[in-house]
Amino acid sequence: MGKMSRNPKHLKYQIQLLWDGKSGGEADFKGSTLRLDTPVEFGGGGRYPCPDELFFSAVGGCLLTTFLYFQRKLNFCLEGLQVTIRGDVDLVGPEGYRITRIKALLHIKTIEEEEAKARECAALTRDFCHITRTLGKAIPTEISAEVTCVRKAI
Repeated sequence: MGKMSRNPKHLKYQIQLLWDGKSGGEADFKGSTLRLDTPVEFGGGGRYPCPDELFFSAVGGCLLTTFLYFQRKLNFCLEGLQVTIRGDVDLVGPEGYRITRIKALLHIKTIEEEEAKARECAALTRDFCHITRTLGKAIPTEISAEVTCVRKAI
């Protein structure tokens, strides 16, 4: 079961994964089960997301929740938010596979009057997402934003 300490200055996580008897496993998070599997290309069943997909979704999840944190602080009208992550994993010589690039695109929808706040929020997200800041020291990481204004306020 996933556990987290509640001290906001120091967070600790402990996750246990249990082999499913086949080519994958599962983790329990607050009563929800997260399943993972080995890709078919590597002899697995490919039944569930592979660890790489889960890793990249965690990167996107951190960007999404960081954006939502700052959106609440800036108090602007958010009509929609989607985070697209592209991750490259390459075979790098005899040492095997390595994550070689992460690209993230924040698709933000807001109203015309709040476009500047949406762009500020995207910049704050890029600067404060702790996962991408940490990974960016080891992996080339690009974060960009696309803001679409859907209407004017009435």
